[in-house]
Amino acid sequence: MAVQRNRSVPRTGSPRTLLYRNSKYGFSIRLPRRWKCYTVVRRSSRLDDAEYAVYFLFKYKGKIYESALTLLVYRMTLKKWIEEGYDESPIIRLAVRNGRIYAYALPSELPEEFLNAKGDDYDYKRYGRPIRILSSMVNDDVPKIVKTFKLR
Repeated sequence: MAVQRNRSVPRTGSPRTLLYRNSKYGFSIRLPRRWKCYTVVRRSSRLDDAEYAVYFLFKYKGKIYESALTLLVYRMTLKKWIEEGYDESPIIRLAVRNGRIYAYALPSELPEEFLNAKGDDYDYKRYGRPIRILSSMVNDDVPKIVKTFKLR
């Protein structure tokens, strides 16, 4: 995983997990150790609605695809969050503290690069392994990862 000093630091936790900590926004999560070889971390504060985002982009054989998990920080009250309809959106709220909402989002589909030549279905013969890995990360790992979310 890429690391930017003094901003967010992946740290080693138990032998099977990595601790990802963001000191500026005061949160941490634990990722399965295998995510280290299948993800690239990107951060952004140039977003339309969120104040900050951390993207755990899926990486396979040197190619970087879409995010397997996106953590988001919004500057708004819970009341505004609900009024704006976020609770009805694909963005899932994790925590509320000091005028910030911490949330996450998942990809809704597999990357379009995994489509067959016609573009009408996924090419499971050619992309079967990365499809299985990404699907496992999103469907099996993320529910466990978000349970480790902690605010300082």
